[in-house]
Amino acid sequence: MVMAASLSLYSSRPPSFRHFVHDALVLLGLPYGPQARERLAQAHPDLFGRSFSTLRGYERWLVHSGTSDTLEAFAHFMDRRYRRWIGLAA
Repeated sequence: MVMAASLSLYSSRPPSFRHFVHDALVLLGLPYGPQARERLAQAHPDLFGRSFSTLRGYERWLVHSGTSDTLEAFAHFMDRRYRRWIGLAA
């Protein structure tokens, strides 16, 4: 499982959520999908929030934008939040 302290393993933090999620999927040993998103959210509540509201927001965004659920779409949705998060963690 991806540990919440996993950002401390990087000499420099991944520059985007896309890079971060790729690394997390390798650590989780999961392909991209709902289970991987939920495991990532559980491992990083400070990024995703303590409830699954961010993931539900992503699902609503998919419907409203007419976008397919892909790793690229998820990375696009999460990138701004991720950049704020690493700014706070720096």
